[in-house]
Amino acid sequence: MNFPYATLPGVPKDTRRPLALIKFIHKDKSTRPILCLIASGADYSYLTTEIADLLNINLSKITPQKSFAINGSQFLCYPSEIEIEIGGHRLTIPVHFTKSLTSAFPCIIGQENFFSKTRIIFERYKWNLDIKLV
Repeated sequence: MNFPYATLPGVPKDTRRPLALIKFIHKDKSTRPILCLIASGADYSYLTTEIADLLNINLSKITPQKSFAINGSQFLCYPSEIEIEIGGHRLTIPVHFTKSLTSAFPCIIGQENFFSKTRIIFERYKWNLDIKLV
């Protein structure tokens, strides 16, 4: 699956990001495909709490955990596990719901259980992201 790097609104036009369309599924609920940042520097996947609301995931029943940003600042998140669909393929990954994401990046897909199930090639020289489930 190939995804061209995309320029986000409000970000300078010459700044592109590796984004992929991903649908989130939990029980009988699912989202529309959402542009997600594929981040090799993120250990875990993070989603806004609004996505948990769309999937009817009750965060009050989940014990919050501390997580840390790249600058060392900490924030609260709620660990869970959901199914994702990318390019017509489904897999289950752990995610952390948080209120600390910006609207520019409502979901960040990190390494844990995603990178180990896919071959990911960042082709920045062509502004292309190639993902293949293995």
